[in-house]
Amino acid sequence: MGIVSVVLGVLVLLWPKATLLVVAITFGLQLIVAGAVRLSVSRDLPADPGWLRPVSMVLGVLSIIAGIICLFRPGTSLFVIAIFIAAGWIAEGIASLAQGFGSDRTTGARVFLIVSGVISILGGLVVAIFPGSSLVLLARIAGIMLIVIGVVELVTSLMARRAAGSGTGAGSTAATASA
Repeated sequence: MGIVSVVLGVLVLLWPKATLLVVAITFGLQLIVAGAVRLSVSRDLPADPGWLRPVSMVLGVLSIIAGIICLFRPGTSLFVIAIFIAAGWIAEGIASLAQGFGSDRTTGARVFLIVSGVISILGGLVVAIFPGSSLVLLARIAGIMLIVIGVVELVTSLMARRAAGSGTGAGSTAATASA
């Protein structure tokens, strides 16, 4: 896994826009599959309330249409992903601010929540204002993180192998000495 993570990280760093294209296409495929699944299970929904089945079917059709649009217009799906990221970060920031101003927090926790809330809101606004360049930057950060995680996994596995090798040798020596 370490080697795979490092290779993927390098690929993301070398081709961030191609990586984003793959993300956009995957997003479109996921919407199509989700819509098809929704349509297929709609017939098994209870008949009461009467609106549940048709609404589920409409949502399924809309998901399939959105997925097809994403496949043919990947830039549009990347824009939608950026808006979702921005909205999520802004919502998280607002929640952190609300928690930070809560009366049951210590001063340190309040400061941390308020600062993280402001940073999250600002980050969300930057992504919303500059969605294209923000996604490229996020792809590069993801590439760096994949490389770091891969290197950590490789070092961990080498250390575990070395520890297992020295443990086996010591156990064998002890077993030989006791025999």
